[in-house]
Amino acid sequence: MGKCIYCGESAGLLKSKHSQCEAKEKNRLSQLKDFLVSIEDSVVAAVQHPEEASRLTQLINEGGQLSGSTQEGVREAIVSGWCRSVDICLEDGIIDEAEELRLMAFKNGFKFTEEDLDRTGAHTRFIQALVIRDLLNGILPERYQISETLPINLQKGETVVWVFMSCSYFEDKTKRQYVGGTRGTSVRVMKGVYYRIGAFKGTTVENTERVLVDKGLVVLTNKHIYFAGPSKSLRIPYEKIVSFLPFEDGVGVIRDAQTAKPQIFNTGEGWFTYNLVTNLAQLSQ
Repeated sequence: MGKCIYCGESAGLLKSKHSQCEAKEKNRLSQLKDFLVSIEDSVVAAVQHPEEASRLTQLINEGGQLSGSTQEGVREAIVSGWCRSVDICLEDGIIDEAEELRLMAFKNGFKFTEEDLDRTGAHTRFIQALVIRDLLNGILPERYQISETLPINLQKGETVVWVFMSCSYFEDKTKRQYVGGTRGTSVRVMKGVYYRIGAFKGTTVENTERVLVDKGLVVLTNKHIYFAGPSKSLRIPYEKIVSFLPFEDGVGVIRDAQTAKPQIFNTGEGWFTYNLVTNLAQLSQ
């Protein structure tokens, strides 16, 4: 005789569950799903409208009476609500001070780590938005936490603002080749005399290719853009940059030189990198 996987009682010959028990479990899971969605939605509402916090507190108290697995589900729902709130706050391109305080209150109140809140990159986007806001307000950001020694030689009074890991560095290279030239054909006119016909010089064709130079770190400070890779390292002062080129996955710069070509840094964060370097350049003047 088989036993019911839900209640543990006899389920009958070759059976593993009671239909009533199965229906009851499905109903329980449906209610649990609705409950966790309510938790997530309440977090979003409380971040946008502080007066909604009481509803969230009520739901969390209800969750405290439930099983351990459900309590973990409640915590995950709060994290999901926090991440959604960051993206909602960023719909206007910036997180204001009031939104920052409410988001930080959730982070600190529930003792979330950066890793807890960054599973979808939400915490990184949150900090990036605060960095851009600082720059727009003329403040040098000091929000990036450096956890390791950087392989660059910072100058006196220089502050690291952001570090991008595992970046690709590209340069535009011009290659020249001759095409269309021919030596022609020699025709014998008389003994010992030949005449060459059809000979002409080729034309020079230039092709510009974007070449991967190296992969490494891109470090942005209040004075320079640094790149540090196994075979290529460079430092570009903001004051020597004529223009910035926005890319979907990075930024390009053109130095103040007559023959300068774009130098492109693929950071994977096009919008943030472009806004960061352009505002740092303004702040460094």
